Amino acid sequence: MGHCIYCREEKDDSEFTLEHVVPQFLGGAYAPDFLKTRSVCKSCNSNLGLFVDASFEKNWMVTNWLQQASSAFYDKDNPVGVSLSCMGNTDLCPPDLPEGHVCEMWMGPHGEQVFWLRPHDERLSAYVGGNPRTMKGIDTRAYFLFSENTSKDPLKTWLSFEQAFRGRRVKKVLCGEVGGVDPASIGFEQPDQLDIARKEFFIANTEGRQMRKMQVQVHKRFDQRFLCKLAIGVAFCLFGSKVLDSAYGKELYKGLWYREGDDKPEIRGSTCFSREGNPDFNRLVGFPNAVTLVLLSNQDGVSLNLNINSELNWTILCASNENLTTDDFAKIEDGQILVLVRALKTGVYLDLPFYLACKSGITSHPELSNILERSETSKT
Repeated sequence: MGHCIYCREEKDDSEFTLEHVVPQFLGGAYAPDFLKTRSVCKSCNSNLGLFVDASFEKNWMVTNWLQQASSAFYDKDNPVGVSLSCMGNTDLCPPDLPEGHVCEMWMGPHGEQVFWLRPHDERLSAYVGGNPRTMKGIDTRAYFLFSENTSKDPLKTWLSFEQAFRGRRVKKVLCGEVGGVDPASIGFEQPDQLDIARKEFFIANTEGRQMRKMQVQVHKRFDQRFLCKLAIGVAFCLFGSKVLDSAYGKELYKGLWYREGDDKPEIRGSTCFSREGNPDFNRLVGFPNAVTLVLLSNQDGVSLNLNINSELNWTILCASNENLTTDDFAKIEDGQILVLVRALKTGVYLDLPFYLACKSGITSHPELSNILERSETSKT
């Protein structure tokens, strides 16, 4: 029998699975092994992945900052496709748009426009790309248009179009002509009469400098449950099950399972929309085109700071000092930082003072230097 750190229920050993407490969309696969655990049941791993992790990952700001960070490492000598950027739901209504569908616009690496016609899910309307679970089994269509800048690096666009909507049942239709290559080789299909009408519509409505209205939905508390989940996982991996039973640990549990109408848990920290944000602090703990997690001791216990690309920042107390020992605080010392770059399959765990010395140019670290060099190379 085992005890799940998220639902706090006793379950048979066969019901447990490996959990990356730092999710893989943040680069958690490259985190140190101590941030992985098998004290999570399969049910929580699956359901919290959809309703907590995905609520954070599929937020419009998070999605696009992660996309931008990943694209920064594009290598012309070893080209791969980059993710499209979601611009939101457009005001366009193409021919025979099914009832209950939206026209979601995505942008390619050189300003290419992609229009995805997909069902609208009111319950998960703030998820970029809709419900990630149900959309995998629904037939939809997407229309791809080149831009005048595609010629700067047509292979980058071609590879990005190839990987777009991979794993989904999307009929991809190319609204343009190419020579010397077969669009079918990267998944484009022959248009039917409806597709032809829609191609003409999208071309007519994207020529010149026409103004378009976009709608982006953001849930104002999209990050709160995720932060509680992250705090629980990190605290457990560092300090063991005792943190789950503390008074503050119970508040984190309430925060993880919070529903509208519940009493608000007493969580200490700041979210993306908190007024406490400090751009100078973001730049200090953040790293260009990377995700960083910082652990710091303070008078209240141990805090966790999450930063994406030096722009988006969150802080949460992950363990209160009510039952932490001297040995527990010794694990944190003057602070620890984890730098994650999923695109480079890299994770670097360092003492915070050493990291700050590297950022200040006082000393250097080979992996941090490599991240910066790869990022600079992609600009040339």
